Amino acid sequence: MSEHDQDARARNPRVTAPRAYTYGAKRRIEGLPASLPEPVRAYLDILPEGRIVGFPLAPLDRTGIPVWFVSLFLDDPFFVGAMPSGIGYGATDEEALIGAVAEIAENLMPSLAVMPRKKERGSYTDLVKVFGAGSVADPLTLCLPAGSSVGRDTVLEWTPAIRARTGESVWMPLDIAATDYFELSEGYKPFTNLITNGLGAGPDTDFALGHGLLELLQRDGNGLLFRALDQGVMLDLSEGLGPETRGMLDRLDALGIKALPKFATDQFGLTNIYVVGHDRNLADTPVPIALSACGEACDPDRERALRKALLEFQAARVRKAFGHGPLSFAERVTPPGYVQAFIDKALPSLDLEESRALKAMLDWIVLPAEDLAATLRDTVYSERSTKKFTDLPTTPAPDGHARGRIARERLEEAGFDVLYVDCAPPGGGVGVVKAIVPGLEVETMSYHRIGERNTQKLIERDHPLIRFGEASETLRPVRLTPEALERFGGQPLFDTALADRIVGAHYPLYREPESHHAPFRLRQQGRGA
Repeated sequence: MSEHDQDARARNPRVTAPRAYTYGAKRRIEGLPASLPEPVRAYLDILPEGRIVGFPLAPLDRTGIPVWFVSLFLDDPFFVGAMPSGIGYGATDEEALIGAVAEIAENLMPSLAVMPRKKERGSYTDLVKVFGAGSVADPLTLCLPAGSSVGRDTVLEWTPAIRARTGESVWMPLDIAATDYFELSEGYKPFTNLITNGLGAGPDTDFALGHGLLELLQRDGNGLLFRALDQGVMLDLSEGLGPETRGMLDRLDALGIKALPKFATDQFGLTNIYVVGHDRNLADTPVPIALSACGEACDPDRERALRKALLEFQAARVRKAFGHGPLSFAERVTPPGYVQAFIDKALPSLDLEESRALKAMLDWIVLPAEDLAATLRDTVYSERSTKKFTDLPTTPAPDGHARGRIARERLEEAGFDVLYVDCAPPGGGVGVVKAIVPGLEVETMSYHRIGERNTQKLIERDHPLIRFGEASETLRPVRLTPEALERFGGQPLFDTALADRIVGAHYPLYREPESHHAPFRLRQQGRGA
């Protein structure tokens, strides 16, 4: 499911109340291998009734790494326009299938879990009087949009989260806890666009939480350092690589694909990197939009971080080509009639998607490869300095539980409060969570959400996005606690107009419409295949 504009779901007609689900029910499965990995079966068993359709995407690009697309056509009419799907990738088809089906669970289970739960309505101040300050998340620590009117006295809707360190319940605004508009009360308008950042799934809650935390750290760490703000810090990979990673790089080079592994940050002693790149001969690009592919990673183990980012970069080439390339291109790998069935099912939400994301993607997918590459040349493809791979921090972490434990320990040692919304079905045998860490930040350049950390980072770079002085329509106050304002010695202002100019034509790197939406609109206009 894509992240729609903030009242889209609220405007969707709800045909009926969602039915009570029986987990483990049989469902119709098409296109998946007859012999499925046990984790895939575990995830399938918790999904509501519907038709599962899966197929490999690897034939769409010459890299050939395993990439699977799996979607769920829900039977329940309550979820009007919902088209939960997942794309998984890895070194093997098994890894890719697990990732794809886990992503469906991440997308759908939060709604099924949060919708029936008790919700409180009131302000932070009201709830603190009843439950105590330690049991209510302060909205001023949750990365509000610059200039937001929300404060401690604003009436919000709240749902329970869990403090990882103690197991205590903490009330969290639905605006942050929710991942889709089905979870909101009728007519409730959240103070920011709902996002899925921090979702995690795994065999148990600890694994899922670690997965979600590493995603939060990844996005918090690179948000002001890549895409339109790319710093161009190339990784020097001449030493320190294992044979699998070196083999991937050599193979990409032999295929004529220039991979650009880059450094973002090593905050918290974790390696945070990303990989972008392009075909040396642009005519070899599967479709032009594949030139915008990016793979990201944050991991205690630097080698694993690079492996993940390289695999995700290759998968992103395929994902973008499939989801935003011509419909006829996607139909090369789909079952007959699949693309039209997907569009028909998703159409109510497609019509309500964030218009800026759709318009920006429509502008991109009509560009020839040369023009899109030119758009990215001085930012995404920039090479301005180097950092030795062997200088990056690394900590052995043999499995997902160890990686998650390290991430959580590093955050708690730094004074952060690790919270999560438990989204696992009762007795379902898997963990699904939405991790939330007040103080970590995301979506500054797209939705103007900014708090103390990103303000400080921009000040340290002497960046004009942060100023002090008189507020205006586009120079908006960063919403902070009184203590944070005292640390800054005044009210920082975020220049939203400058942020929009910096992002400019790069907006499709920040927000994407649902798969097939942009090419579908082009075809409606008689401009696409």
